[in-house]
Amino acid sequence: WEILISEAQERMSFAVPPEKIDEFKQLAAERDVEVSVMGEFTDNGKFHMLYNGETVAYLDIEFMHDGLPKMHLKAKWQTPVFPEPQLDKQDLGADTVKLIGALNICSDEYKARQYDHEVKGLSVLKPFAGKGRDVAADATVTMIEPLSKDGVILASAILPRYSDIDTYHMAASCIDLAVRRVIAVGGDLRMIAGLDNFCWPDPVRSEKTPDGEYKLAQLVRANQAISDYTQKYLVPCISGKDSMKNDSTRGGRKISIPPSLLFSVISKLDDVSKAVSFDAKQAGDIVYVIGLTKPELGGSEYFNMLGFTGNNVPKVDGDLTLDICNRVSKATAAELVNSLITPALGGIGIALVKSAMAGRLGMEIDLDKIPCENCSAIEAWFSESNSRFIATVPEKNRAAFEAIMDGCVFAEIGKVTSSEYLKVTGRGVGCTLELDALLSSYKTTLDHV
Repeated sequence: WEILISEAQERMSFAVPPEKIDEFKQLAAERDVEVSVMGEFTDNGKFHMLYNGETVAYLDIEFMHDGLPKMHLKAKWQTPVFPEPQLDKQDLGADTVKLIGALNICSDEYKARQYDHEVKGLSVLKPFAGKGRDVAADATVTMIEPLSKDGVILASAILPRYSDIDTYHMAASCIDLAVRRVIAVGGDLRMIAGLDNFCWPDPVRSEKTPDGEYKLAQLVRANQAISDYTQKYLVPCISGKDSMKNDSTRGGRKISIPPSLLFSVISKLDDVSKAVSFDAKQAGDIVYVIGLTKPELGGSEYFNMLGFTGNNVPKVDGDLTLDICNRVSKATAAELVNSLITPALGGIGIALVKSAMAGRLGMEIDLDKIPCENCSAIEAWFSESNSRFIATVPEKNRAAFEAIMDGCVFAEIGKVTSSEYLKVTGRGVGCTLELDALLSSYKTTLDHV
C-alpha cells in the first residue's frame, strides 16, 4: 500500500492500495488539495527513511513501539477547597455589562478577521453571526459541495478554570458543551465524532515538579471523564493531541498552564437549510430555557471576575443531556425554533445577551421563571450548569414546541422585543441593560490588550 501525504491546511497521511492511487489523486484534485506519494508499507519490520537516495533513518519497528520503557508513576488526588464569595450585594446589571467584556467571553473579531474563514464560499453559519455579523458563534455549518444540502458542523469547548477544582468535571463539561453546540445549530447525537487536545503541565514528580503526583491525578481524572462521557454520548475520539510539560520558569518561579482539554467535534448535517443560528430573529418570539439551573458557579467566569474560584463546579448528568438533546433535535428538524444557544461561560445571562446583541433586538426576562434548584438571582443568571439550551420560538409554534419538550425541565421565561434593551426582573432584581452598552463592553476589551 502506498503512503500519501495530503498538503491541506492540516497535513494528513493516508494508506491507499496501489490500484486506488489514481482515483484518490483525482478526488484530491477536485478539492484543490495537493498530495504526494511518500513511500510504501513493507513486511521487513524496519522503518526506512531516505533523502536524495541516501538513508537518513533505519529503525526497528519493535524499537519504535517498545524501545522506550513504560513509566510507572504514582497519582494522588485530593479535592481542593477554596473560599466562597458573598453574593448578597452584587449588582446584576452592572456585573453583566462588565462580564460580557471578560477576556474569555469578549469579541475577538479584530484578530479573527485577519484569517480566511471561507473555503469556496461554502459556509452556511459563519464564525460571526447576527444582524451585524459581529457576535462570535459557538459552532459553524459548511456545505460539503456548492449548493448541496449536505453539511458539516464544527464546534469545540474549552473550560480550563474548572480544572482548578476538578479536572474530571472540567473534561466532562467540555464534552457536554461541545455536543450541545452541535445540537444547537441543528445537529443530531447520532452523527458526532470528537477530537481531544490536551494542553497539560508536567505530571511527573521531580525536584522541579514536587506536586507531580497531584498533577498526574488531574490527568487521570480527565481521562476517566473522557472515557465515561464519550461512551455515554457515543462520540468516538477519531483524533487528538497531547501537549505535556507546558511549564516555564520566570524570575526563579515556575509557571504551569492550567490543565486544559480542548474538545472539538465534527458532525454531519443532512439539510443545511435547517441550520439554526443563535441570534434572536423577531420581536414577539417566546424565550424558553430548557434544562435545570443549579448554583454551580465554581470555576465560573463570574467568580473569576470577583477574584474567587469557589467549589461547586458544574457537573454533568449524561442521561439528562441525552434526553434534552434528542428533544431539541426534534424541534430543529421540525423547524420550530428561530434561534438556539446553549449557555456556557457566563451562564444564561451571557447567553441571552449574546442572542440579543446579535439580533439587535431586546428581551424581557423574568428570573422567577427560570427552572432552578435553590438559586439566588445571581446564581440563576450566571451559573454555568450543563445540559441547558435557550430557544426563541414564534407564537405559532408554541404548542408543537411545548409538546416536544413535555416531560423534561423547561419554561417560558420571557419574550423578544423590538426595543434596544434587555429588561430583567424577578428574584428581587429589576434592571435594564442597553444593547449599545453591552456591545461596547463586548467589542472593546481587546483594544487594550
